[in-house]
Amino acid sequence: MAYENPTRTAQRPGTLRYLARHEHALWAIAIFALIADIGLTAYGLELGAVELNPYVAWVIAEFYLVGMVVMKFGALAVALIGRWLIPNEYGSLVPVALAVPWVFVSVMNVFTIAALW
Repeated sequence: MAYENPTRTAQRPGTLRYLARHEHALWAIAIFALIADIGLTAYGLELGAVELNPYVAWVIAEFYLVGMVVMKFGALAVALIGRWLIPNEYGSLVPVALAVPWVFVSVMNVFTIAALW
């Protein structure tokens, strides 16, 4: 087991420290991606796109936009509760965990909509 100087470690910049400094921006990105995902999905469905996730397809078929909004904000609520429960050191990973898939899906929706034009 190697000895590591604690003062040197505390001063070393790292990914978690960087994310913690930008947590507010990460939450803004996650919420923007959530809104973009809902809006682009609704627009794509109006153009004739098909939802590939069977659970989400069922929610959309049964409740349309309201179901999609409730589902997304339910995920946001779980994330906020998780952010409150986990240690602050790892808290900035929560908006990242939301933003990454929502940004990816939003980009996929843009390409799908572009293909339908």
